[in-house]
Amino acid sequence: MSKSLVDALRGEAWSVSAVVFDLNDMLDNEGRPISERRADAVVRSGVEMEMRECPYSGIRNGHLMNVSALAQISRYFNHAAAEMAAYRRAAGKNATWFDMLTSIVDLLSQPAIYLLQQHNETGPVPADAAVCHKLAAGFFGVLRGIHERIALGVAVPLTVDGLLEVVDEMGALLGASEACAGSPLMIRRACRALMEGTPEGRVVIESARLERSRCLALQVQLGIFWHLYDQTHQWALLRGEFSGQLTPGNKFLKYKLDDAFNKQPAQAPQRPLGGMLPAVLDADLRVNLGAALSDNADPQALEQDMQDATLLLNTPGSIIRFDGDAAVLARRVACYLRVHRLITAELSRLEQELRANLDYPADTPVRLGPAVFPIPQALFWYEHTLGRHIGADGRLTGSYSGTRSPASVPV
Repeated sequence: MSKSLVDALRGEAWSVSAVVFDLNDMLDNEGRPISERRADAVVRSGVEMEMRECPYSGIRNGHLMNVSALAQISRYFNHAAAEMAAYRRAAGKNATWFDMLTSIVDLLSQPAIYLLQQHNETGPVPADAAVCHKLAAGFFGVLRGIHERIALGVAVPLTVDGLLEVVDEMGALLGASEACAGSPLMIRRACRALMEGTPEGRVVIESARLERSRCLALQVQLGIFWHLYDQTHQWALLRGEFSGQLTPGNKFLKYKLDDAFNKQPAQAPQRPLGGMLPAVLDADLRVNLGAALSDNADPQALEQDMQDATLLLNTPGSIIRFDGDAAVLARRVACYLRVHRLITAELSRLEQELRANLDYPADTPVRLGPAVFPIPQALFWYEHTLGRHIGADGRLTGSYSGTRSPASVPV
């Protein structure tokens, strides 16, 4: 049973995005797992999972493909393609990559939305909605990759061929872990439906559904900016300007630090560009977040966090000792917390819009899913160097990180 779904239906901390990506134990009404081979083992038990070498040319040739899932996808392919085409037509002449992401997120979220609307903890989900999810799952990774490039200032042609080029570069749609996207003809048909809105049909996307999908897609976009920004901070701590200035006080943290260091790229990751933030964001937020992403936020907005971080860094007893310039690191921490607060606040605001759209109460706590708010990586090192977790207010007011005795930490 999906914990995220149960939490949503029972009034615990949850989010729509968390439910979307937490259905590994759910079946459709034809008895197939929604997540196919990613599904929990007990769910896959007794379900046909025939794997064969892919006969299609290109990067997929010879790789294993889930032909059992492909058989079901083929039956509902026209339905899913019609939904994608309707989204493209709804976007009009000035469609963007954001509109493509919105379409894919809509298909991906159909099982979760069905269960939330039905207030159903156990399923099953209609097979056509499950196939929409499966077809979208491979494209979702591709669209995320495209939006990462856009956030870094890289232009991607808004064409079928532009999409397929990224598919090949990423080695996507292989079909070993979830569901094969089908023959090259099927893949191109799906791409044309997504990018060109063909073939035309009678499917019309109602406004409430369109707004729901746009909220989810905007959350995904913001999560991409957060992920890219977080990477720059972790690299600076482990390989960049602060490299060698963190000294763990026990073997576990030393091993963790060494492991994280070895996983870092040799070159600094690119910083996401504030000018590439989604145009649909509130204008003031776009300006403030753009400045924060460049670690160039308004000094007044950083002042309290810098004071807190400086005080904590100067307190003895940290299990990770910082041997560099405390003022420099304190400012970097303050910049990081500023971005963290701005993004989580907007993600939570969008979550409230989603709840209103689905007629769910707004007063239950928000627990963001990792697909829209990837787990922070630099935060671990900041918190364990400062001895404090981030509090509910997004500042260094949370519980002790376990790196100092309470007596040595300023209140």
